[in-house]
Amino acid sequence: MNQYSTASELFDACGVLFGPDVEVSIEFLKYLQPSGIKDAYRCQAFKTHPDRAAALDQDEEFLNDRFKTLTQAYERLIAAIKGNGRVLVQQSKPRPPERRPGYRKPAKKPNPYSEKDHFYSNKGTVPKRKLLIGQYLYYSGYISWNTLIKIIVRQRRDRPPIGQIATNWGLIDSDQLQYILANRKFSEKFGEYAVRNEYFTQRNLLALLYKQKKLQRPIGHYLLKYGFRPDILERLVKKQKIHNRSATFK
Repeated sequence: MNQYSTASELFDACGVLFGPDVEVSIEFLKYLQPSGIKDAYRCQAFKTHPDRAAALDQDEEFLNDRFKTLTQAYERLIAAIKGNGRVLVQQSKPRPPERRPGYRKPAKKPNPYSEKDHFYSNKGTVPKRKLLIGQYLYYSGYISWNTLIKIIVRQRRDRPPIGQIATNWGLIDSDQLQYILANRKFSEKFGEYAVRNEYFTQRNLLALLYKQKKLQRPIGHYLLKYGFRPDILERLVKKQKIHNRSATFK
């Protein structure tokens, strides 16, 4: 994988590796260390490895796609680490190296975790359990796994961060906000650090999370941006609801 990545690509990779609740910023990337990336990868791999499908009560194909996406995110972040242990964010496209006459680029070895889209291979066999609309579209073959992940990451990234809401509510001030962002662990959520260090209470955190969820745009907003026609999306949502009702009574 190319060692040069844009900030947007690194934000997406962090969303996959550290979870959508971690507030990712340029400042976050600056302090990101290889050890933190590896710890997050091990933690997520334990939750998504297809070999643990039976233990996790998840579809093996579903976990296989999740694990591939996770590995891509890990490789992108590791490849972006500079020699001094800090993440290198691409500001502009790197200049390609000069090639001598007669030079032939060596063939690439096949990579099982390449960045191709992964569509659910058993189209038509939607799992008989309640599904969110994004999951239903993936299992029905309408969107790829990578597309679903990108939509979810974008949805979570667009909502206001917990720290911003807490500041607006007067629970913390701007100096405390910056201190928490600079001192929490990479894998630790903002709210968990704030409660642990008594910046606000667990009840405050639940109220903040509820407010954040209310301010989050519905996933349909992003599906429309990805090219779904409103009438088709409405029809698919009806199918998803019918599926969930039938799954409830089985």
